[in-house]
Order: sequence, then structure tokens, then C-alpha cells
Amino acid sequence: MDLASFYHEPKGPFSYAYDTETLHIRIKTKKDDLKSVTVLAMDPFNWKPVSKDSHVYAFAVDMMQRVEMKKEYVTRYHDCWFAELTGFNWRRIKYAFVLDDGKECCFAGCQRFTTLERDWTPPKDYTNYYNYPYILEEDLYAAPEWVPDTVWYQIFPDRFNRSAAAAPSEEILEWGSDQLDGNGKKFGGNLQGISEKLDYIRDLGCTGIYFTPLFDSPSSHKYDTRDYFKIDPSFGDNETFGRMVEEAHKRGIRVMLDAVFNHCGYEHPFWQDVLKHGRRSPFYDYFYILDGDKEIVPDTELAAREGYYFGEHLNYRTFAYTEMMPKWNTGNPAAREYLISAAVYWTERYHIDGWRLDVANEVSHDFWREFRKRIKAIRSDIYILGENWLYSNPWLQGDQFDAVMNYEFTWPVTRFFGTNVPAEEQYTAEDFQYAINQLLVSYPKHVARNMFNPLDSHDTARILHFCGDNTELVKLTYVFQLTYGGSPSIYYGGEVGLSGDEHHNRQCMPWNPEEQNQDLYDTVRRLIGLRRQNPLFKEIDLEWLSAGESEETVVYKKSAGGATLYVLLHNSADAAVVKLPYELQNRRLTDLYNGLELATASEIRMEPYSFLLLADGE
Repeated sequence: MDLASFYHEPKGPFSYAYDTETLHIRIKTKKDDLKSVTVLAMDPFNWKPVSKDSHVYAFAVDMMQRVEMKKEYVTRYHDCWFAELTGFNWRRIKYAFVLDDGKECCFAGCQRFTTLERDWTPPKDYTNYYNYPYILEEDLYAAPEWVPDTVWYQIFPDRFNRSAAAAPSEEILEWGSDQLDGNGKKFGGNLQGISEKLDYIRDLGCTGIYFTPLFDSPSSHKYDTRDYFKIDPSFGDNETFGRMVEEAHKRGIRVMLDAVFNHCGYEHPFWQDVLKHGRRSPFYDYFYILDGDKEIVPDTELAAREGYYFGEHLNYRTFAYTEMMPKWNTGNPAAREYLISAAVYWTERYHIDGWRLDVANEVSHDFWREFRKRIKAIRSDIYILGENWLYSNPWLQGDQFDAVMNYEFTWPVTRFFGTNVPAEEQYTAEDFQYAINQLLVSYPKHVARNMFNPLDSHDTARILHFCGDNTELVKLTYVFQLTYGGSPSIYYGGEVGLSGDEHHNRQCMPWNPEEQNQDLYDTVRRLIGLRRQNPLFKEIDLEWLSAGESEETVVYKKSAGGATLYVLLHNSADAAVVKLPYELQNRRLTDLYNGLELATASEIRMEPYSFLLLADGE
């Protein structure tokens, strides 16, 4: 028994309150090391007299509950076990684990391991039990109920649609004339143009729009905010935005804005005042000035000429080493109030449904806690989404974000289905299974249900590029995304075949039907419709039936309420006759995608890059 591989963490994703009466418990152990794991659990104050009429009390281990853990997922190095503890009326639990490898048993407590006899009884030393002190309502994680049912459509506003009524401008390039990204390139996409395409978004099946920044800014990407209270004039004005939100809501489409509270743009008036007045500026402490006696002049040419290492020439903090994006000091009360008041303004006045928070992991937890309280006080069901690229549980404790942009989902998908990725990053089916399993045990189940799951975004290469511009292959990625729990996101144009690497990923949306891949559009639209109709698509947990090292056909199932969904993804350019998992053999099932009844044998033929969505009909 390899005790060094045992892992458990209380008050985190391995021990969390699922609701007011339920505690979820997880552990990790060495892969294939144990036969079973039992959780011992009891109210920590359940003591009783050691004998009749005695005034001496002892921990009542004979009343301990024994709950068998389920080996829920397997990663490359670990078995991941799960148990649900419920029915503790006093909402507090002492617990520990009994590990059994078939030869010996071991008690795994919070302080030490203890060898047990085969006919063990729970140890009496209450100090060696983990403790979940109390499940309190105000500490529970809670996110808007509508999020898991939402399919997002991400829009980069300058490139989505330009209204025909837009005034001509010498700054505006011909639509689609240049595919290379550039901060100064503007193609004239605007809010009126987006309003004109709301029916298109609704008909695709998307029920939420995530906009990259709309606020006043000199760039095309708008992550260098100049005025947090004003829609950029190239997009329209505040009233145009308000009308667009109203029209979206009429169609059942929610609206999420992008807020940049880590930094502002160089042209922000507060920063300009600091540049002009230095320490005398009332906004001096709104930013991180490292050397107040040195003139604040970002000089990129000087840096290049003198050979400075990235931002060594700067005497103020920035986003990355970007001289034109000074970093806000969100610990300054006045700066904090200014930024939060902007979020309050758009939430109260325009009834938006969500905030996506840029570079969220570089802003203090304290700021986000106050942000959440202020915004949720206005609207309790608003969605708060952080732009965190990696493990983010510290932000997802119920006091800051509802979710993060789940790039930990994106990367396994692109590395398994992608053909246009570095060879060392290519995943086998087994790699893919392990990576997804690791993600599934990284977050509490109710958090995972609300995660924002993109295949691509304005910050990555497009999914079609990753798939070598093979639209049949990219369909498989949409099948996996839309049968995976969470809140999926379609990056504008992906549904009609927009491609591009990370430097060509913000192209103009092609509206000419001849430039669109209608077959891909129909596939995505149908998959979104099936997700809306079938609750199993949105279930978090899945069970792998086939995903071996050399296998090209991945099979998994999702079950709930007596019904089961089977998903088969054939990730190969060659057709193959595939042996079906035993429980799929000789069955009469419903082919959901094609609306047909399917009778299976022991094998099934899978065409190149094909998929099947099979339901047991119950």
C-alpha cells in the first residue's frame, strides 16, 4: 500500500458542502493500489458516557457511519474516489478513511496512518479525524440556475457585423479585406450590426452572448479602456447598447460584458493626469508607481535600443510588459470604488446578465469579494466569470466568481482531436481520458456545472485551425463540447468554418452564404438543439467505456434518472469496424442525431471522423 500517494484536502474541492445537508468527499490514491475505501463519518459532538451513570464521556465510535467510496475517475497516476455524506442534521462532520488493498487495512486520518486488523473497528482517537466544522448557508457556493442551460456565442464586436446604415469612414477597412490581426485595424463592426443578427444567433440555438470589451478605447480589441462608462463611438452609444440588450432579451438571449479591471489604457484621463502632474495628481496612488522621482515616460524605442529586459525600463506596473496598459492599484479605496461603480452602472442601468473579468487572477481576491457583494446585491442571478487559464479553485469558493473560462477543457480537446499541434503535444485516446478525468476531479461538481467551456476564443487559434482545416474532424470537437457538462461557448464564425491561427483568429464574419460551410453550421445547430432537449448532455459525470492507448474510437456514457446517453467519436481518417463495449451489444437504441432506431450487434462500422449519439429510449 503506497501511503505516500494518498491525497486529501479538507475545505476544498476534495471536501466541500454541496448543499445545506450534503458533504462531498474525495481522495486520490496510487493507481491500481487499493481494492476499496470506506469513509467513517460522525457528528464530532456525538459523545456518550463510558458506562451507565458515568460522568466520563468518550467519542461514540460505535455510532460511526460507514460509507463505501466509489472509484469515480482514473488519471495517469491516481485513482480518484468519491463519496456523498448526507443526513447529518447538525451539519458538522468528523470523518476519516479506511484503505484496503486486499491484504491489509489502514486508517488514514488527518495526522497519521494507522494499521488496522482485518476485522477492524473505528479508532477512538478523535484528534485523528478530519473535521468539516459546519455547513453554513452563507458559505455555500451558488451560481445562477440558468447558466448550465446556456450556450454562449462569443463576439469580437469590430469583426462580427457592420450595419448597412453605418457612416463611412477613412479609418474603416473593407470588410474582410485583411485577415491578419492588428490592434489598429478597424472594420466597422457595430452594435446596430449585432442587433441585426440577433435572430441568426437565436436560430443557431445560442442563448447568451459574450462580448469582448465594448467600452471607449483607441484600439480594435478594446482591452485598453479609456472610459468605463461609455460605449466606444465606433460601436454606437450607450442608448444603442441599451436597445440591443432589450432586443436580445426579447429573444431569450442573455448578455455578458467584458470588464478590464486589472489595467486601463494609456489614454485614460486618470493616467494622463498622473503623467502630467506626477505625485501631485489625485490619481497617483490609483496606480503602482515604483519610482516617483523618475519621469513616467514609456519609451519602447529606448528600451529596444538600450537592450532592456522586457519591462526593466518601466517605473510603473503594467499588464505584462505593455507600456500602454498601466495596472490599477485595486487596493486603493478610491480606485476600487471607481472601478466597481462602473460595473454597478452597467448592471443597474442596462440589466446585463454577466461579467467576464479580464486578467482576473492578477487582481486581488479582496477586490473580487467586494465586487461580488456589490454586483450580486443588485442582481443575485448575474453570472460572474473570471479569465483564469489554469486551476482556479481559490476563486470559486462562493465568495468571488461563479466560474472561469475553462481552458483546462480546451487544451485536451485540441490535443486529442487536433492534427495541427506540435507532435509532443498530441494526445492519444488514453491521454485524453486521463486529462478530462483530472479536470472532472479538480472542481466541485456544482462548480463544474457552471464552467465556461470554449473550444477556442479571441486569445487562441481557432478550433478549425487546430484540426487542420478539416471540418469533419472539427465536428467531433463540437460533439464532445456539447455533450460535456458546463456552459459551452461558440466563438463567432466557428460554426460556419472560420479558421485561423492565433494571429488570424479575429477575422471578419463571412455573411455571404457562399463563403460559409452550411454543413458545419447545420451540424452545430442540430447538436445545440439536442443539448437543449436532452438533459443528459448537460450532466457533469461521465463513464468511459472505451478510450485505450491505441484506440481511435472513444466511447463514453452519461446516465441519470434511469436514462443513458452513449457517445461514440471515431477520431480517424479511415473507416473501421469497431468492437462495441459489452453493454452496447445487441441492443435496440435511438440514434438521436439522425432520429432513427438502431439495432446493434457486437461490432459497428464507423466512417471517417464520424460520431453516434445513442439513447436507451427510457
